[in-house]
Amino acid sequence: MGMCKPSGGKFDVYGPYRSNIPDIWSKKPNIRVDYYDEKTGKLLQQRWYGPDGWTIWDRDWDHGNSNNNHIFPHDHYWDFTKPPGKQRIEYKDPNNENNFVNNDYC
Repeated sequence: MGMCKPSGGKFDVYGPYRSNIPDIWSKKPNIRVDYYDEKTGKLLQQRWYGPDGWTIWDRDWDHGNSNNNHIFPHDHYWDFTKPPGKQRIEYKDPNNENNFVNNDYC
């Protein structure tokens, strides 16, 4: 898929636990941003951006959800044809089953 070594580079960002990657990274094409907890250094989230600079994929490693049914890591894709707040969609495999992680991304 070509996203393991994004041509635009990989950037590490540190911030508070239970937060997401800041929007300042949008519009930078072909990059991946890895978001780490500023206190522990633990990887919390990865985000891939496509050639147009729009977010295309997230992998959540941890986000403090108290729901015991949450499995980590898990993936989300982005669909900007959906209304704001509904654009980050849970990943389902080609059989429309929730396998949580798309192994085409790394």
